[in-house]
Amino acid sequence: AGMLGTLAGIAIVYIATVPMAHIFENPMVGFASLMIVLAGLVAGVKMPFRLPAGLIAIIVGTIIGFFVGSSKIDFSGVAFHAPIPVLGDLIAGIKLMFAYPAVLAAVLPIEIYNFIETMNNVESAEAAGDKYPVRTCQIMDGAGTMVGTLFGSAFPTTVYIGHPAYKRLQGRCGYALGVGIVIFLAAIFGFVDFLYKLIPTAAVAPMLVFVGIVITAQAFRASPAKHAIAVAVAIIPHMSNIMILKIKGAVSVVNADMDVSTLEFAHKLSEQGIAWIGQSALAHGAIITGLLWGALVAMLIDLDFRKAAAFSGTAAFLTLIGIIHSPSMGLNFTAVFGGYVMMTALFVVAWLAKVERDPEIGELDFEGD
Repeated sequence: AGMLGTLAGIAIVYIATVPMAHIFENPMVGFASLMIVLAGLVAGVKMPFRLPAGLIAIIVGTIIGFFVGSSKIDFSGVAFHAPIPVLGDLIAGIKLMFAYPAVLAAVLPIEIYNFIETMNNVESAEAAGDKYPVRTCQIMDGAGTMVGTLFGSAFPTTVYIGHPAYKRLQGRCGYALGVGIVIFLAAIFGFVDFLYKLIPTAAVAPMLVFVGIVITAQAFRASPAKHAIAVAVAIIPHMSNIMILKIKGAVSVVNADMDVSTLEFAHKLSEQGIAWIGQSALAHGAIITGLLWGALVAMLIDLDFRKAAAFSGTAAFLTLIGIIHSPSMGLNFTAVFGGYVMMTALFVVAWLAKVERDPEIGELDFEGD
């Protein structure tokens, strides 16, 4: 429940909600494309000439885009850009890291998140019926990241989210290979900007909405029915995360000099019903927070207080060193840390006291009669 729940949080918040907003910004294009995607991939409607629904949605959206001014043909950026290794920059970066080890405080959490994200997505694939070795996936992630670094990429590699949706699309290993080849060719020949201007965002967004809702649905379907609450809890930190990011972005546009970390700023937002300090705490390390809370709530539902205490204690430790609920690493004897310690103690007491379920109340039943 923890792994699939935090994955569902990423899916519904970032992969589905954000693209849905793009669809509503350009409904003339977006609504038609979304209808085609939902008809073909959700309802199972047979598409003309047996073409993939996603491809038809993009073609139709692009054609409509020409009529409403969202699409245009522009070859101005097309040119050959050879992939050249940047060993000099790489060496300079390594020297910088040794000169300023505090950089690791930003790098390590990102890599931890990617490590967990790969495990989550491998778990998602297994829930969809396809089992892959986690070790091999992690090794390939590291190898891909290092190769990319040699050519100037600042983005770490991870197993990408969405396996259940790609399976629904009948995508196999050739799908990932094909995507890689297309992106590589588009990059070295300068077609990325050409495609961006040709295909409206609203024509592509429905595919992301589909991926997001399939991942979210799978999280609830693949988990035991009684753990549905745990899956829902794991989603919550991601909602806080996008809220914090959007508010910070809006503030930077309106007033770039405003410091969003001050108590004054938090008090002003609290007057508008926004618990800024609490939302910020939830937002930092949302992936790990969602995983831990989903797991401990699932253990609580199962009355496995020992494991619930272990997850709560882990959350307390990660809070203490700044991996979660903090913008930077370091010792953080905060109220959140204290809350986790108290919760862990309660779980331990419940475990030692062998607390049992009240037969008159029982469990929440999500399976019906």
